[in-house]
Amino acid sequence: MAILAAAFCTWALLTLPIQGAVILVVASVLGWSGWIAFSYTRPVKSRKVIAVYLCAVGFQLIHMAEEYTGGFPHEIVELFDSPRDWPEKEFLLVFVFGFGALYFFAGAGALYRIRVANFFLWWYALGAGLLNGIAHFVFPILKGGYFPGLYTAGGHFIMSGLLIYLLIKENRVLKAEEQQQVQSLVR
Repeated sequence: MAILAAAFCTWALLTLPIQGAVILVVASVLGWSGWIAFSYTRPVKSRKVIAVYLCAVGFQLIHMAEEYTGGFPHEIVELFDSPRDWPEKEFLLVFVFGFGALYFFAGAGALYRIRVANFFLWWYALGAGLLNGIAHFVFPILKGGYFPGLYTAGGHFIMSGLLIYLLIKENRVLKAEEQQQVQSLVR
């Protein structure tokens, strides 16, 4: 997973407007950290966590629709005076359809407690959700007005916060179950 994340970060830094790429790189680091700290050894078991994740991903698609209709790829390039263009077709193919599919595949993998799927739960929660939500409150300040994604950023932020809370809580529950099993074996 580390090799895939590093390759993805390299691609993002070499091809996307640098501000978008930096957000994705930070998202990858945060996602990796959350995954290793909380879900790598104890993959998510609770369907409640997975249901909230899938609802958050559904909300992400609504958020991406606002970004697309508001011209986000063009606006972010203009906001930061980036030398790299970001074609709408690339934005749709990679970030809406590509990541959208990946997020849903990760949800299906999480149902079967596949470890790598849990990486994407954390990548989404901390990066695409929380970090992206924060960025969408900063961009309008920098621009001095509406920035595509602002209207749905609050819901995005809330859904990600709830998901992070549930992922951490899930880890504590699974850890307690493990300790209880060990204690019952010792007796």
